[in-house]
Amino acid sequence: MKEFVLGFVMGVANLLPGISGGTIMFISGRYSQIIEAAAEIFSFRFRKKSVALILWILLGIVAAVISLSKVVDYLYAHFPVQVTSFFSGLILGGLFFMALDMKPRLKESISISLGALTMVGIAMLSGGSLEATPLNLVLGGIVAGATMILPGISGSSMLLFLGLYDDAVHAVAEIEILPLFCLGVGAVMGIVLMTFGMKKLVERFEKETMAFLFGLTLAGLFYILSGGASISFIIFGFGTTFLFERVVGEG
Repeated sequence: MKEFVLGFVMGVANLLPGISGGTIMFISGRYSQIIEAAAEIFSFRFRKKSVALILWILLGIVAAVISLSKVVDYLYAHFPVQVTSFFSGLILGGLFFMALDMKPRLKESISISLGALTMVGIAMLSGGSLEATPLNLVLGGIVAGATMILPGISGSSMLLFLGLYDDAVHAVAEIEILPLFCLGVGAVMGIVLMTFGMKKLVERFEKETMAFLFGLTLAGLFYILSGGASISFIIFGFGTTFLFERVVGEG
C-alpha cells in the first residue's frame, strides 16, 4: 500500500510542469531502494520483492494519471501558484527530514554545491530550436527519460529546453505514430541508462550521490517557484510531508 501511495503522488507530480516523479521518489527516502529494484528488473532478475515494489509504484502512477489528470490540469490552469507552492512545500519538507539524518563532511558538502550549481546551469539554458527529426526526437526522448529518474528536473522541462516540447505535445494530441515511437524508444533508453548509471553511483559513492541529488532538488525549488509563491500553501505542503513520510517511508 505504501508503494501505491508513493506511485500515486509521483503520478500527480508528473502531471505538473517543472516537477518530476523522481523528486517525489527522492524525498520519500527510498530512492536507492527503488533504483536497485528497477535495475534488477531491467537486468531480467525478477525477485519477488523488487517486482512487487516497481509494480505497485507503476500502478499508483497510472491510477493518478487516469483519475486525476483532468483535475490537476484544472487546478493548475486556475491556481498555478497555489498548486506549485503546495508541492514545493512537500519537497522542502522531504529535504528537511533528509537533512536531519545528514552529517555532511567536505565531500558531501562539495557534492551538494555541485548539485545546486548543476540545476542553476540547466535553468539558465536558453530554449533550444532542434528540428523534430526522428533522430532528434529519439535524442530528446533519451534526455527526457533520463531526467525522469533524477530529482529536481522534469522531462517536460528538458524537452522545452531542447525546443521539442511543442512537437511532443502535438504528436500526443494528434496520435502521430512515428514521432511517438521515436520519443517512446528514446524515453525507454534514457530511463534504462540512467537507472543503471544511478545504481552504480549509489553503490560506489552513496553519500556523495545522495548529497548531489539533495543540492539538485533544493536548487530546483527556485525554478519551480519562479512563477510565484504562496507562503500559506508552502507551509501546508511542508506540514503534509509529516503525513507523507509516515505513509510512504521505509519501515
